[in-house]
Amino acid sequence: MSEKRSLADSIPLLDKRKAVKFIIYGLLVAILFGLMMMISRSIAQNASQWLNLANYENEMNYSNGVYGYAEYIQRGQQILQTYYWMTFQDAIFMNIARVGVNIALVFILIGFLSLGVAENIDERTRRIYLIIAGLILFVIMFTTFFASISISVS
Repeated sequence: MSEKRSLADSIPLLDKRKAVKFIIYGLLVAILFGLMMMISRSIAQNASQWLNLANYENEMNYSNGVYGYAEYIQRGQQILQTYYWMTFQDAIFMNIARVGVNIALVFILIGFLSLGVAENIDERTRRIYLIIAGLILFVIMFTTFFASISISVS
């Protein structure tokens, strides 16, 4: 009978080419979700400036007689609702992006572990691969278990 292998059983069996693909795909996915994080954070941080500009435009249109008082109040409420959405979307998209980055880091971890357990590499290179895998695992653990910790590169 043939045995079914799980992903954990096949990690050491990844060849060098497949392990490098895991690392590259993991990096690409992490970069995409990182961009999503940065865009979301930028929208949330600039929401108050947008609010001031939209309120000013609303007041100017009311003062110039473009529309009446009822529409002025209605647009003010719409502006405030949009402002709240712009600040709240950060929580939603940051959590989605955090999960995506952690999944990408798992792929990178698998790639470096596969390279680290390969039989045809020297001891120094093996240690470097395993140290990198350990650092990635450390980052995954801290960003997963402690929600207030985030890593940002400026």
